[in-house]
Amino acid sequence: MKKSATNLSRRAGLASLAALALAAGLIAHAPASAQQAHFTKPIRFIVPYPPGGPTDLTGRVYAEKLSTILGTPVIVENKPGAQGVPAMQQFLQIPADGHAIYFGTLSTQVVFPVISAYRKQALPYDARKDVVPVSLMGGSALAFASSTKANIGSFKELIAAAKANPGKLNFGSDGIGSLTHLGGEMLNQMAGMQTVHIPYKGTAEFTQALISGDIQYACSGIVGLSTLQKSGKAKVLAIAGEHRSDLFPDVPTTGELGYPGLDLTSWFGVFMKAGTSKPYVDAVAKAIVQASLEPEVIQRLSAAGVTMGMSGTPEQFQARLDTDFKRWSGVVEKAAIKFEN
Repeated sequence: MKKSATNLSRRAGLASLAALALAAGLIAHAPASAQQAHFTKPIRFIVPYPPGGPTDLTGRVYAEKLSTILGTPVIVENKPGAQGVPAMQQFLQIPADGHAIYFGTLSTQVVFPVISAYRKQALPYDARKDVVPVSLMGGSALAFASSTKANIGSFKELIAAAKANPGKLNFGSDGIGSLTHLGGEMLNQMAGMQTVHIPYKGTAEFTQALISGDIQYACSGIVGLSTLQKSGKAKVLAIAGEHRSDLFPDVPTTGELGYPGLDLTSWFGVFMKAGTSKPYVDAVAKAIVQASLEPEVIQRLSAAGVTMGMSGTPEQFQARLDTDFKRWSGVVEKAAIKFEN
C-alpha cells in the first residue's frame, strides 16, 4: 500500500511538471502583442483576504516574482471582508490602464455570484463582465474527514453509513453557501445520500464540532485537517482534488474512489478590469506562467498546501470559469439551499 501511494503521489508530481512544461510552451508561443505593454508605474494588486493564510501567501509570493519579471513594483493591498464585494468595488474604480490586478478565487468569482443570483440579490458589479481573466496561479483542494468519535474509517464506510441511516449523519461547514457547505451537498447529490447540514460561524467553530463529534464528518481544507489527523482528532478519508496530496500520500482521491466529478479544488487567479488593453493582459499572464516555473515559488507554495501547475492563458482561464459557473449553478439549484436573509 505504501508503495502504491508513493507511486500515485509521484505520478501526481509528474503530472504537475507536465502542466508546467506546457506553461513554459505558452510563454514561448505567446502572442507578439504581449511585448507591447509598457509598465510605467507600480501595479496595485488587490487581495480580498486578510494577511496570512494560503490565499494571501499565494498573492505575495507571486507579487515578488511579478515585480522582477515585469520590471515594476507589484504592491499587495489587502481589502478583506464581505465575500470580496468591497474589494471588487474599489478595484473597479481604478483606471483600466494595465496597472491594477485583482486576486480572485473560486469562492469570490464563481460561488458567491452564483448564490447571489440564486437568491435574486444583485451584486453591485457583474462578476463575468466587469473583469477579464488573466491566469490561474494555483489552487487548494478540500478533503473529506470524519471525527474519530464517529468510528468511520474510510470514504466508503462514510457513504455506507449515510445510506443506511438517512437523515441521521451530520456534516458541518463554516457557513451556508460556503465551499465547505456546497462540497457536502455535492457529495450528497453524487452518492445519493441524505445527511443533515449544520452551519457554523467560521472554520474554528465547525472544527471544534468535528473534534467533539457533534458532526460526524466535514469537508475542509487540507492543511487544517493535517493538524487534526496528526493529533488523532480526525481522520482524512478522501482528497477532493485531481491528485493526491503530498500531506496525505496514502489517502486516495475522490476520483480514485469512484467519484471523478467530486473535485473541490479552490483555485486562485488574477483578473484585470474589463477594457484593459490586451497587451497588458497577455504580459501579466506570461509573467504569472513564468513565475509559476520558479523553483522557489513551487517550493514555498507547495509547502503551504497550494497545488501548482495550473497557470496558463487567459483563454484557458475563461474556459475554466465557464465550466465552474455551470457546475456550481447546478449544485446550488439541486440542493435547494435555504439561505439566511
